[in-house]
Amino acid sequence: MNQLNTRPEWYNAITSNCTTNIRTQHVVARPAPWDWRILVDGKGDELLYERGVLDRSVSFAELKRRAHINNRAHAADNAPDFSERIRSEATLR
Repeated sequence: MNQLNTRPEWYNAITSNCTTNIRTQHVVARPAPWDWRILVDGKGDELLYERGVLDRSVSFAELKRRAHINNRAHAADNAPDFSERIRSEATLR
């Protein structure tokens, strides 16, 4: 952060932003290949599924359905075990 204070970095809403910079944050020899879905909100999950980063033992539609936690989060409300409740296997089916 101090380096950014002394030498600001250009922020470009298209090519250098929070989403696009994720692909350069890997501790690997080369960054992940470019894909148009990096730029489009709501498409990153599809890209990660295709690349095998997400569980492929179920269809993408089923995985997305299971990952949608709104109802579980509302039901868990302020419970002390909120985190466990939203991840409970019983609530995923």
